[in-house]
Amino acid sequence: MKLLFEDQLLNQPTHPEDSIAHRYVRACAEGALIANVCTRMALLDTGAQQFPVSITEGIEPGDNCYVVSPQTAYSGYAREELKRLGKPWLTWPLKLMTQGVDRLLSAAKVDKLVQVNNWLLSTNLYPADWSVSDLPAITELLRRTFPDHGFGFRSLNDFSNQELRQHLETLGYLSIPSRQVYLFDGRAGAQAPFLKHHNTRLDATLLRRSPYEVVPGTALSDADYQRIEHLYNLLYLDKYCTLNPHYSAQWMQRGQHEGWLELRALRSPEGRIDGALGWFANSTVISTPIVGYDTSMPQRAGLYRLLTHLCLQETVERRQVLNFSSGAAEFKRLRGAQPQIEYSMIHVAHLSMGRRLVWTMLSRLLHGIGVPMMRKLKL
Repeated sequence: MKLLFEDQLLNQPTHPEDSIAHRYVRACAEGALIANVCTRMALLDTGAQQFPVSITEGIEPGDNCYVVSPQTAYSGYAREELKRLGKPWLTWPLKLMTQGVDRLLSAAKVDKLVQVNNWLLSTNLYPADWSVSDLPAITELLRRTFPDHGFGFRSLNDFSNQELRQHLETLGYLSIPSRQVYLFDGRAGAQAPFLKHHNTRLDATLLRRSPYEVVPGTALSDADYQRIEHLYNLLYLDKYCTLNPHYSAQWMQRGQHEGWLELRALRSPEGRIDGALGWFANSTVISTPIVGYDTSMPQRAGLYRLLTHLCLQETVERRQVLNFSSGAAEFKRLRGAQPQIEYSMIHVAHLSMGRRLVWTMLSRLLHGIGVPMMRKLKL
């Protein structure tokens, strides 16, 4: 079992048999493909599996993306949401509380963190055949290599990763809830329960009657990738939050070429791409880190509905589970999605008492207050 750092990978020749994880870490090392992600990358080689690893020092820019920064995930997002409310008389007490949490997390150096299997996506996927017997050796390697860093794993839920999460708990990892995600179980293929939902059927009809051509990633031009980056930005950065990952056209194009991303686009009869999505998948689960559409078009065009149904069709054809991330909760529930709480598992037992205390407090607060709120409010 070993770690290969960026400089080591760049000094090695490429081979056709390199794993997708190897190609991905090398791609990240060769250029800034995600504008607001500041991290070093490494490759963890267990002998049977290879995983990308992100390494942050806690001295990166304050707006570092949440895919590598717990501080952004747990305080930066709260600040952004308060700004969007636009009601200072209502939000100033919450703003003061958020500032206090931010200072506490900063003092505890929560961003001094190593994250295994971090593909710099909102949702990381874990191989179904990954043996939990590797975990003690991985834990020891990380503790020895990074004695002053916390380390752990993002994007775990009990539907897909219960055994992995439970085993990490037995090894002393803290469970940190992060958000509620929505899953569509397509393992029954054409008999998948979500296909019977009224809204799903309406979306299927909309797609059948749509004038759009569904274009595979292999047929996209350089200009198409630039357009898809723009559409992603319209939705995820302009409409939602600037703290979401700033994926570049180059990142998408390289992902399509190297096999760690699979794109589809909706091209109008006039030749214009109005919507697009990108799948990231393994043998059991599919996720969609890239979704974008022209938000200036009227809602009756149903672009988000069309893209969603393309995802559901792909899930059924693959007989896999779609992890459709968080957000648009009611929309997803109406189409048969099942909620699951997502967790990070973080090892901090080797750190100072003060830093351990803050991580422990964060875990207890989120389990005691955050999770019940997410479930009650159906976030």
